[in-house]
Amino acid sequence: MSEVQILVVDDEPGLLEQLKFIAAESTGGRISTATSAAEARRLIEEKDFDLIITDLRMEKNEAGLEVIKAARNKDFWTQVILVTAYQMGPEAITKGAYDYVLRTDPGNYLQRLQKLIPEALERRWRKQKEEADMETEPAMGDVQ
Repeated sequence: MSEVQILVVDDEPGLLEQLKFIAAESTGGRISTATSAAEARRLIEEKDFDLIITDLRMEKNEAGLEVIKAARNKDFWTQVILVTAYQMGPEAITKGAYDYVLRTDPGNYLQRLQKLIPEALERRWRKQKEEADMETEPAMGDVQ
């Protein structure tokens, strides 16, 4: 398996560094960073990412949803975890995120994120394998 590729997006330098550290500790993969949704979209066009961790609100409200859309358009199985201080609820999931982490929840949101990262990556790899297996199975009615 190739090295895990992760994109971390946040417009606050301190938070960006925290998220980058957790991503690196959780995967040992290659971490790219962006400080805006526009920069993230450009990187998504240039590279293939297994996982994207993005802030919801950056240069404009809910810019993180633009990052989700760009990721899903490029590779449907790229997993996205939103990190936000704003109540998102199930809306994040319906918009295409794997999950979300509220920075304002009691407890350590970074520990929750660290737990979600391998789960999200496992889901990506499982879905990719299922898709590949379906493509290689003979169609019903094919005679061998």
